[in-house]
Amino acid sequence: MALYEETLAEYRIFDIRILPTVNYENDLEWICRSFGFLEPRDKRKTAYRIFKEIVEAARYNKGLTSDELAQKLHLTRGTIVHHLNKMIKSGLVIHQEGLYKLRGRSLKNTVEEIQRDIARVFENIHKVAETIDQTLGLFFREREMPARRLERL
Repeated sequence: MALYEETLAEYRIFDIRILPTVNYENDLEWICRSFGFLEPRDKRKTAYRIFKEIVEAARYNKGLTSDELAQKLHLTRGTIVHHLNKMIKSGLVIHQEGLYKLRGRSLKNTVEEIQRDIARVFENIHKVAETIDQTLGLFFREREMPARRLERL
């Protein structure tokens, strides 16, 4: 039986110092940096600009097409789609009925959904790690120590 590896999502989270003052645009940029969307070589902050449009469209409970985004931001559709695909893979954005939208009804809700996704990933990793430990006879330190003490007595 062959093992097929398919990545359902890619989560890249960076621990970046929170800005000391509240500022909508700086905070939104900080979120983009935290999700790894703003790289130093992106001088025009393309991903941030795209994400900002999507978040602002959520205010009116609507989505945007890649063509609308390209026209608003004066970018090629290919550039827009490239960044949107990364945002979809990270769980921030969804593509539904030809429109790109924030995944949740709000940015906070979207982040909470991603947090639940990541918790499920770690639950699965934990289960598999536990199975490997059992297969190899590896035990947690707490279980191992009392048995060793008894052997010495």
